[in-house]
Order: sequence, then structure tokens, then C-alpha cells
Amino acid sequence: MKLKETGVLTTADLKEMGRYPSEERMKKGPVAVAECVQDIPCNPCETSCPFKAIHVGENISNLPNVNVDVCNGCTTCVAACSGLAIFVLDKSYSDSVGKVSFPYEYGHSFKVNDVVKAADRSGKNVCDGKILKITNTQKADKTTIITLEVPIEWVDEVRSIYRDRQQQLVKEVLSEKLGDDVMVCRCEEITAGEIRAAIRQGATDITGVKLRTRAGMGLCQGRTCEALVNQIIRQELGNSPEEIGFSTPRTPQRPVTFGTLGGDLDE
Repeated sequence: MKLKETGVLTTADLKEMGRYPSEERMKKGPVAVAECVQDIPCNPCETSCPFKAIHVGENISNLPNVNVDVCNGCTTCVAACSGLAIFVLDKSYSDSVGKVSFPYEYGHSFKVNDVVKAADRSGKNVCDGKILKITNTQKADKTTIITLEVPIEWVDEVRSIYRDRQQQLVKEVLSEKLGDDVMVCRCEEITAGEIRAAIRQGATDITGVKLRTRAGMGLCQGRTCEALVNQIIRQELGNSPEEIGFSTPRTPQRPVTFGTLGGDLDE
């Protein structure tokens, strides 16, 4: 499975596990796909489905199974899934385009008919898509459901809207400075005050702060704290995003077990 090698689930992985709807079913109309592949105690998808199309069972650590013959793609489970791992796919829309519905919990100003960049499971921009529907209901507990029209060949891959990191950093600069005692890097327990001390010592970019404090060198490899470090540098020095840069990606980007690294070698 590619998931074990890269940390990113693929359509091929789901098909290999028998957890993906057939082409024939998707061409009949919208259907949910539960891209949940870990034994996590969780069953809101089962309890929320008004048509009883999802079964988890008494042991709530079981993987959810979608009865594609009962599911009508209503998207109730999409908003209910706390792991944001359920999507609704529809290849019956036309011969050239299909629909993908997914949860979206970022702040946004999207409108119906907007053309956006569609992203795959890894967050990579793969095609353009047109927003057909934006659903916000009280029952969804603030989880927005967006339905995109995308080229039919991308229905199996598109799972969100692409977020340009640099554009987001420009828009999300904090209006007020974080207190010096606020924990910025949780993995290495580095505070905002320590980040500012590193800047006073000469750090002018992400790498400089990282070398002086270890911020971004923990388990998450900066996925949690890098944006905050970027914001603090901009507030202190006024540097542009281009000057601050990003930390250097290093493999593996997600935790990998020794068993995976060792392959099928005997002990």
C-alpha cells in the first residue's frame, strides 16, 4: 500500500482493500466513500446516516462499511465524520465532468459558481473545479460541505480545495502579538518568547529560528508551528514571505514504523 510508504492514501489502496465504489455504481448517482483505514473508536457516520447505509457494528473500532445499494449520497455522513474522511462521488453528472462533495473547515469566502483550484489527498493542485453547492447547516456543527464540479477523470482524486501556503500566510498574520509565554512549537516546547530571542540573536528566516531553537524539528516536522513562526518573524522584522521562506522538507514527512522501513526482511 502506498499509504505505508508515503503517508498519503490512494484510490488504488482503497480499491485493494475493497473499500471503493465501482465505476458502475458511481455512474448511477452520488455515493459515499469512507476513506477511513485505521481502527479508531468512532462511529458518528453510522449513527448519523438516515438511511442506515453505513455499518460499524458493536465494536466501534471497526472500519465503516458503506452499503452502496442503500446510500443515496445525501452527505449527512460527510459532515458527521470527525476525521473528515468521508466524501460523496458522482459520475452520473455528465460524460465529461463529475461531482465531489467534501468537508471544508477552513475560513473562506467562496461562492457558488466560483472556479477554484482543486486538490488531491496530498494537498496538491491537480485541476480546476467549479463550486456547485456550499452547505452550512446547524446540524453539521459548523462543518461546511462543498460540492465541486471537476473533470470526470479527477473525481477519484479530488478531495478538497487547494490552499496556497504563501497566500494564506499573508492573509493570516496575527493582528495582535502572541504573549512570550505562549507555546508555539508543541513538539519541542518552544515559546513565542524563545522565538523572539532567536530573532534578536540574528535569525531572519525559518531556518535561522530552527537552528537556534529546534522549533519545527519535532514529531510534526513544523506542520503545526511553522506558520506561527513565520508570523512572528514578519511581526518582528517586517520580512516578506519570500525572505522568510519555508523549512526544508525532509523524508519521511510523516512517522514511519521500523517494520515499514525494513520491508519483508526477517528479524
